Amino acid sequence: MRQLIAILLSLSSVIAAAQERPPTFTEQVEVRVMDLDVVVTDRDGKPVRDLEREDFTVRLGGKVVPIDYFARVDAGAIHAPDLATASPEQVLAASAGAEEAYLPRHFLIYVDLGHMSPDWKRRALEPLRDLVARLGPNDFGRVLTFDRRSRVLAEWTSKKEALLAALAGVEKAVGMSRLTNERQARYNIDHPPGLTPGQRSRYVEFVANQYAVQERSATRELLQDVDSGLTALAPLAGKKAFLFVSGGFEFQPGYAIRAYALGQTGFLSIDSRNVSAELDAIVRRANASEITFYTMDARGLDARGDADDASASKPDEPLLPKRDVSSLARHDTQQGMVHLAHETGGLALMNTNDLGAGLSRVYEDTSVYYSIGVTLSKLPSAGYQKVRVEVNRPGVVVRTRTGYAAMTEADRVRDRVQATLKTNLRYSGIPVAMRTGRPSRKGGRYTVPLSVTIPASGLTFLPEGKSRRAAADVYIAAMDDQGRMSEISREDATFTLPEGKDEATPLVYSATLQTRKGNHRIVVNVRDKVTGKMGTAKADIRVE
Repeated sequence: MRQLIAILLSLSSVIAAAQERPPTFTEQVEVRVMDLDVVVTDRDGKPVRDLEREDFTVRLGGKVVPIDYFARVDAGAIHAPDLATASPEQVLAASAGAEEAYLPRHFLIYVDLGHMSPDWKRRALEPLRDLVARLGPNDFGRVLTFDRRSRVLAEWTSKKEALLAALAGVEKAVGMSRLTNERQARYNIDHPPGLTPGQRSRYVEFVANQYAVQERSATRELLQDVDSGLTALAPLAGKKAFLFVSGGFEFQPGYAIRAYALGQTGFLSIDSRNVSAELDAIVRRANASEITFYTMDARGLDARGDADDASASKPDEPLLPKRDVSSLARHDTQQGMVHLAHETGGLALMNTNDLGAGLSRVYEDTSVYYSIGVTLSKLPSAGYQKVRVEVNRPGVVVRTRTGYAAMTEADRVRDRVQATLKTNLRYSGIPVAMRTGRPSRKGGRYTVPLSVTIPASGLTFLPEGKSRRAAADVYIAAMDDQGRMSEISREDATFTLPEGKDEATPLVYSATLQTRKGNHRIVVNVRDKVTGKMGTAKADIRVE
């Protein structure tokens, strides 16, 4: 894949293509409010519903900042009179004089199959089905799995049947690549070929080091995909929940297996670099995009008991026979999941066989909370800053994201373009249609002509002498069937309507795409510079 090139402009007519209805997502690129979803519960974990604006204090970078917007969200809706004091982005869909505004909920269900046995998967799927059954008409879900690469089983949809069918697909899916590697490493350590004691020591150390290299690479691939998955949630409106389901991933790849090999859990001379940098990058991006992680360990309770019996009855836990190592491994593989949830204001469902009760808490978390907004112009400084929310009522538990950084317009546009490329999301503020011409080959590359049509009525034309002029940003990107993306091409487009020309006049923006042979998806997004409204056109093509 290469960057899109040779963008030209012309005027002609073309027939617009029909567009499907997408989930709700905002067309506004510039964000002027930091919105915080704040969950407050009592000692029993039940929501506290009767707090007022004056009960909250927000600190950003250690400094108290004024609360400009405040609303209670109950049963997934903001009710009057809080509609008058809610953040503007939260009530965009509310009509004038309405008594309530429902906030759409978006659940990205991400199942990490790489460290998931069939038993763990079955334990997780039943409560996930129950969660889907509880979703309302304003709720959307998306389901994907990961093992070496991600696979989308259901695009964004409010249809429960489609989501339940996707979960059935998860049950049939085969994965376990990281779990299989762990089992193989343990087997090699337990069954070294006929070696002297000195040779055996070097052999098991070699096995442990090789495993660490492989596991570090596999874990980073997983976390890179999780980071990429945030794009599917970032441009959406309402509550955004990333539900990460796994049998754990190693925070210090290879550390536990070396402890197993050497029979000790203290300081080990192994390259055990952790993945904290990757996790922190995910957290910062999630917090900037107002995304909350809910993480679920599908293994359930730590099933340690008699070592020999445990080894026979629990083959899914490769390190279980050594109790101290098993405890170390469990903690290490949960550490990253706990971090993602805690730092983004979510919940980590760990060490429980009652995952249904945990997902009920997730459902309640996304239904009952406080929406607090702070105008960005009042923030003390730029960059990523720590966030802390306090409530002046003793005995309550407060959860919200722990940091924030205002995203640049370029970052937000990137997320929106990538979301339209990777998912079924599309903007509908401007009618946009696209046609692709016949590819021409030169060497190992193909050139694909593109023709993008925009009705003049979709843009804002301003008087300029005896004519009228409109300006738009045109973003073009492409992705092949392996998930490899081109760079995002952005061009300024200026359209002029001569005097007497009707706004029904179709405008055509021409471009060319250079790519290789294969299947490709092309996405064009057009943004009116005056109103900020956007429109999307997509085309799936085969180049050969």
